[in-house]
Amino acid sequence: MRLKILCHLSSEEFPLDYRRKIMMIIKKGMKREYPTIFADLYGQNTQKNFTFSVYFNHPTFEDDLIKVKDKTCIINFSTGEAELAIVFFNIFTLLKGENIKITENVDLKIHSVEVIPVRKIKNNIIKFKTLSPIVIRDHNQITQKDWFYTLEEDEAIMILKRNMIGKLAAKDYGESIEKEIKNIQIKPLKFKKTVVRFYKMQIATSLGEYEIKASPRLLNILIQNGIGTFTGNGFGMIEQL
Repeated sequence: MRLKILCHLSSEEFPLDYRRKIMMIIKKGMKREYPTIFADLYGQNTQKNFTFSVYFNHPTFEDDLIKVKDKTCIINFSTGEAELAIVFFNIFTLLKGENIKITENVDLKIHSVEVIPVRKIKNNIIKFKTLSPIVIRDHNQITQKDWFYTLEEDEAIMILKRNMIGKLAAKDYGESIEKEIKNIQIKPLKFKKTVVRFYKMQIATSLGEYEIKASPRLLNILIQNGIGTFTGNGFGMIEQL
């Protein structure tokens, strides 16, 4: 399920690290309305099978903030899990009309929550565009250090596939999912590298338009749940062209 959440802001200025603020809203609503699910998702290192992106209309980026003249933003949310979809729809709906404090000077109010139809993919090749940057993280378990790759780099696809196998192997997709992941082919059509601030990190990420070849099942999973690392933190949301 895909949701479109229209939000009104009390100020033209919005924090540059806005993904953290949207996560704060999600956690606020979930902790209040679904404490057990909140504990399962955020009380431990649980895989987040959802993704989101935030759209600002003609924003101006400054050092630590984004200026949004029309004082609105749209949260796009997506998940392939039916139970989780209902939870998030209810969370955003129950928060509607409430003044949610984002910073000392900025409040956000959810104006509307809309379910957006998504075409089911039946082919094995599609074109997509990024709605939020794709993160490809190589995490060293020994040193606990991270290295981030973009889709123009040779190592990127290998690391992306490895991470995807680890992510989807825990779900009930059957033994064939690993082979399906290994057969993925991604071709950049319009590539853009951008560095994103997230918490205290500066992360190299990929934006743009791409062609991807994979099984229809896997393509639907990626469209619904996002691609790459940190999807639950507002990265890796894609839309079929």
